Amino acid sequence: MPFNILIIGGGLGGLATATSLSQAGHKVTVLESTSKLQTIGGGITIPSNSLRCWDYLGLFQRLHEAAEAKAPERRRFLRYTGEFVCDAGTREKLYKYQAIVVHRAPLQQLLVQAATEAGALIKTNTRIVDIDESGNSPVAITKDGQRIEADLIIGADGAKSTIRALLYPNVELKSEYNIYRAVIPGATFKADPELAPLLDCSTIWWGPHRVIVGIPVQNGKYYSLECCHPGNTGTAGEWNKKGDINLMKDTYSDFEPIVAKMMELVKPDDLLVWKLNSLPKLESWVFRSGKVVLLGDSAHAMLPFSGQGHAMAIEDSICLAECLSRASSTSDIPKALKMFETIRKPRTSLISAFGEGMAHTWQLPDGEEQRQRDNRYRKTPYFGTTGWDGKHVDVLPGVPPDPLFFPYMLAHDVVGFYWPPAKLERRTLGGLGLASIYRRRRTLGFSIDLMQESLHVVDNGSGGALATSLNFEGLATR
Repeated sequence: MPFNILIIGGGLGGLATATSLSQAGHKVTVLESTSKLQTIGGGITIPSNSLRCWDYLGLFQRLHEAAEAKAPERRRFLRYTGEFVCDAGTREKLYKYQAIVVHRAPLQQLLVQAATEAGALIKTNTRIVDIDESGNSPVAITKDGQRIEADLIIGADGAKSTIRALLYPNVELKSEYNIYRAVIPGATFKADPELAPLLDCSTIWWGPHRVIVGIPVQNGKYYSLECCHPGNTGTAGEWNKKGDINLMKDTYSDFEPIVAKMMELVKPDDLLVWKLNSLPKLESWVFRSGKVVLLGDSAHAMLPFSGQGHAMAIEDSICLAECLSRASSTSDIPKALKMFETIRKPRTSLISAFGEGMAHTWQLPDGEEQRQRDNRYRKTPYFGTTGWDGKHVDVLPGVPPDPLFFPYMLAHDVVGFYWPPAKLERRTLGGLGLASIYRRRRTLGFSIDLMQESLHVVDNGSGGALATSLNFEGLATR
């Protein structure tokens, strides 16, 4: 049944959700508080599990075109001294999909186009300050007092979510790390024989209490530089604070000489400094009425060391569309949202914990633990695995060095794992988009009775990791 849905927030997660839900036939309106959609940040890596989602949306080829991707992302890991540790291997051979890098601006433009083509309406300069859940349908209230009713309201307004604050007024973001960010024209690298090779692959320098991530973007047109460090140079929630370029250079003065040479190319006016934010685990993402839900960073903001922030949001968007497709009336929405939360929370919690762990691992001081890390990744390259049979990992693993973690993270099928009939259909549809899939599903006659689905979460005894399982006894044909 098509629903009238409001999405609060026009960032990448909100736009991906608008696309997936509009393709599924819902009437979707995106409400963005700023006067125009903003792009914050430089390059973003689209990992294997996220590319699978883009394929489900029918946007796989358009994403590659937007990224100007001539080849999959290559990645290498170095010590801060320049000593090689490992590379990331060829992810496509392991996980079916590779990884690509795209600048956030064309990525946002693609999602805006895809959402509007699917029928979504995007409204800017509309700030939501409250939600009224007293009636049968939730009502979003704007800053100027306008009331906008919907069947479902989705809070996708990012790490500093206004919508989340209505449900959790006392929950605060954790901000232990700072990051300098700059985007450097690739032409300046190409003009220098020593810097030019940096445009051939992403490079991550692991240093004591600091890390640098350098990513060539848009086929080498730009080089995205992100430099993590301790202290209080950044301000939580302030995305446009200017960084001190001399302080940045001093902070990384003990890194290999090519880093200093690269930093000389950063223009002072182009350097920003942020606080990296993560969110404590929330008890629930669903509001009291059962018709308001949090999604993406508003529900599970995580440190970027997992490389999965946007991937989790786009997985959320497709999973939510699948859950809502089981609802036959507005009275089923609370059940669909419970299903969504039960499926997604264990996975996002584990990926977030992995990011927290990598924040420590990547920034180990020189010593025995650092040497053990380097030796481990020299034996099994980052994103690699041993002892995996190639089948979908259905039970949550532990974090690395558990050999099943990277297959779980990167080969995850957010649709096929939970809905086997949909998985069979998608093999034949080949990325035609969710609208085609739902039409095909109706033709094949598959249905799942939402009332008869049982959901439960069990402890698998592996370091407290949780596994979600679904028993579709209500599966029937008609």
